[in-house]
Amino acid sequence: MSPVRPARSDVLLTLAIAVPVGGWTLLLLWLALPGVWAPLLAPAVVVGHAAGAWRRSAPTRSFVVTSVACAVQAAVLPGGFPLLPSLLAFPLSLFAYCAHGGRRAPQAALVVGVVGAGAVALRTALSSQTQLPPAFLAGFLLAIVLVAFSLGLFRRIQLAYVGELEHRTARAEAEREERAHRAALDERARIAREMHDLVAHSLSVIVSQAQGGRYAARARPERAAEVLRTVEEAGRQALTDMRGLLGVLRSGDGSDGFGPQPDLSRLPELLDRVRESGLSVDFAETGTPGPLTPAAELAAYRLVQEALTNTLKHAGAGARCGIRFQWSDDRVEIEVRDNGNGPGPSDGAGHGLVGMRERMAVAGGSVTTGAAPGGGFLVSARLPFRTPPAGEGRETA
Repeated sequence: MSPVRPARSDVLLTLAIAVPVGGWTLLLLWLALPGVWAPLLAPAVVVGHAAGAWRRSAPTRSFVVTSVACAVQAAVLPGGFPLLPSLLAFPLSLFAYCAHGGRRAPQAALVVGVVGAGAVALRTALSSQTQLPPAFLAGFLLAIVLVAFSLGLFRRIQLAYVGELEHRTARAEAEREERAHRAALDERARIAREMHDLVAHSLSVIVSQAQGGRYAARARPERAAEVLRTVEEAGRQALTDMRGLLGVLRSGDGSDGFGPQPDLSRLPELLDRVRESGLSVDFAETGTPGPLTPAAELAAYRLVQEALTNTLKHAGAGARCGIRFQWSDDRVEIEVRDNGNGPGPSDGAGHGLVGMRERMAVAGGSVTTGAAPGGGFLVSARLPFRTPPAGEGRETA
């Protein structure tokens, strides 16, 4: 009936109802109806029960198929047989449609049920072979429809209430995690301020001791060694405090904070790791590489890394990314372009893109981000070369 696969519990429940009720109906048709009536009604009986397996996975189509099958049974059946046991599939389908259908499903189900009950009652009234009063039959069928409708509406409200509770729980959990994250950031900022004071004090001691050591070296040379030892201890303590500060501020970002910072020589390793994750990356380089400061090389590396991370997160399946380095006489221009969807609406001012701009500003460069012509997302940056001191050779990235 539908490419949607029904749940196993729905299939089992459908079989539990269809086997006794549908089997009883088919037996009645086979024994009581002459000629071709039984073969004509048997498919409608089977289809009407089988559609119940999709009552939750595809409620609208299941209700439509069951309603049509029951209508065929009611229309084709001779007048002496006003009701069949298999018509029980209709109120069950009406209940499921009210509970799991779309926004207007309850109203549509009620209309179909009332019209169906009236049509069966009218057909009975026009038949001369039935002993049931049409008014009694109409009231009985209408009562069944209203009971199925009421139970389905109650179940719908219950499911909506449970869904709202789950949504509120998820939202409360997200808010709790956000508060914990903000508290951690606030604590790190407080620790950073405290460590700043400690390091500043240590540096002040170093400066004052160095000044005293200058005079001691001339007046009392034996005192100079003691002064240098004090300077060494203060500097070592300041370095230890600074490393501890960096460890606190960098915790949670996946880096140890003490290893050497990457430069452009490690860019191939980055591209290989990204390709192993499934993203197709093309790299092109034109011109002769010029001298970049360590800060500029780090900024360029981090820019490519962050752009690739955004592509992996937002571009979608089957995306491709192209990286181009264009070296000129006084600068390098970097472009990272993908053919995906780009960052979401809230990512334009996210930490990643803001971090790109900050690193580039420190290195004297600039970066622009936005939608690429023809689709996708584009990160474009410019980095100036440093002026090498006299006698220094030309470095390559």
